[in-house]
Amino acid sequence: MQNHHSSVQSCPSQQAIPGRLNSVLAKSLESLLIFSLALLNACGGGGGSGNNNLVRTILTPSTQLAKTCVSPDPAAGEIQGTADSEKAWVRSFVDERYLWYKDVPSLDASQYASAAEYFDVLKTTAKNSVGGDLDRFHWSETKDAYDQYNAGIAVDYGIDWSHVTKSPRHSFVVYNVEPESPAGKAGVQRGDRLIKVDGIDVVNATDLTDIYKGLFPQDQAEHTLELQRGTSNLNFALKAGQYATTPVRGAKVITDNGNKIAYLYFDSLIAKSQDALITAFSSFQAQGAKELVIDMRYNGGGLLYISSQLAYMIAGHSASYGKTYDKLVYNDKRSSENYTYYFIPYAVNTSHGYDYTRPLPSLNLKRVTLLVDHGTASASEAVINGLMGIDITVNLIGSTTYGKPYGFTPQGNCGRYYYAVEFKGENHKGFSDFDAGFAPTCTVKDDLNFQLGDLTEPRLAEALQYLQTGKCTSPPVASIKAMGLPRQAPSVVNPTRSRALMIPTKVYP
Repeated sequence: MQNHHSSVQSCPSQQAIPGRLNSVLAKSLESLLIFSLALLNACGGGGGSGNNNLVRTILTPSTQLAKTCVSPDPAAGEIQGTADSEKAWVRSFVDERYLWYKDVPSLDASQYASAAEYFDVLKTTAKNSVGGDLDRFHWSETKDAYDQYNAGIAVDYGIDWSHVTKSPRHSFVVYNVEPESPAGKAGVQRGDRLIKVDGIDVVNATDLTDIYKGLFPQDQAEHTLELQRGTSNLNFALKAGQYATTPVRGAKVITDNGNKIAYLYFDSLIAKSQDALITAFSSFQAQGAKELVIDMRYNGGGLLYISSQLAYMIAGHSASYGKTYDKLVYNDKRSSENYTYYFIPYAVNTSHGYDYTRPLPSLNLKRVTLLVDHGTASASEAVINGLMGIDITVNLIGSTTYGKPYGFTPQGNCGRYYYAVEFKGENHKGFSDFDAGFAPTCTVKDDLNFQLGDLTEPRLAEALQYLQTGKCTSPPVASIKAMGLPRQAPSVVNPTRSRALMIPTKVYP
């Protein structure tokens, strides 16, 4: 959020309406444009009301301490500093902007080697409604990682792994593959089970150090992965490489019992998702789709403005006009900054704001069906909450979502970006209490024996039958007893790529 990650960072916030703008509203929108562009870095589940008096510059301790770095970049306006100066900035940033700043303990900064390590412990220790940590979202990353994610670029194999341990036996199974990645182009598939890495037996390994080096390489060395697919063992020689991610894929219209049902897979709310979503929904609209299923089981969030656009493309103008999508509520020091996101009906140019020449397509649906899991978090959950706030029925098929009604605006300093929860997000009805996640309408395990988008894949099959009957099947549509593969959200994922499921340490916005 990676996110995040509720991932990337842009969230326009002025209200706009399709067609001819009311003159008073239009004037208000123009006055909010600068502030909206400033919010293009906000991510997660949240929104706020627009006042032009928020367009202001205030010297605060954190701005005065910024850009004083151990290894300064003169091109970025940085000057020579020390680890202590970087830590001082981190502490002042948390004290000013953190939603739960009153709960942050007083700690000796000298006990931490770097600003990043110090930042990691500057958070509340309070518990949420189900007894877990209230703040599971506090993290930082390098500027390079931030820039790559924003651009939709990754450097790795393109594999996400599920890892289940039954000591001493290990089971690593592919649960997702990026199509344009080295692994995707080599033919690695969801459901492939890892047998060996560079000849090392994975299943019975007691030390995973060398195995991780082969699974998550930090260089361009070639590694051999032996994977089991059905009754066959396949060898793949892979090198980590740079590739463009494909957050939106598999868009199609399914005809089921005479009903036209649109389907797409969507795993990251990043800026490049906008055009792909517009293309998909334009096609759905042209084909006369009357129902919609979106597979968001691995979508850990991202940009709030993308989630608002998605919600608009689902609900349309009549249901969403003038209504709050997500209201951002900040700490008491920043209550004047509370800001309301409305449903966004236009494409967004992150350099200039709304592109009024590109109204978004919409299906004008009264209900939508989402395939979800524990990895569905933050801005993805904002879609659920935002639509429920305007009385759109949201069917959830799968497992309980992660539970992140909070968000942040990434703050950069000295070659690193920091993510501290800054706001909670409320829908049109003022609801934001989903820190334990949204429970599924129908509970269906994630079955890695099936490819995503396959009509017989248990979650998609359940969604289709639920749309037809209004009832959940029991037992689930299919089981995975044949191979005994893990079915739930993975406990290990690619740490160099996935923000969506780096839980709890990296839920991107």
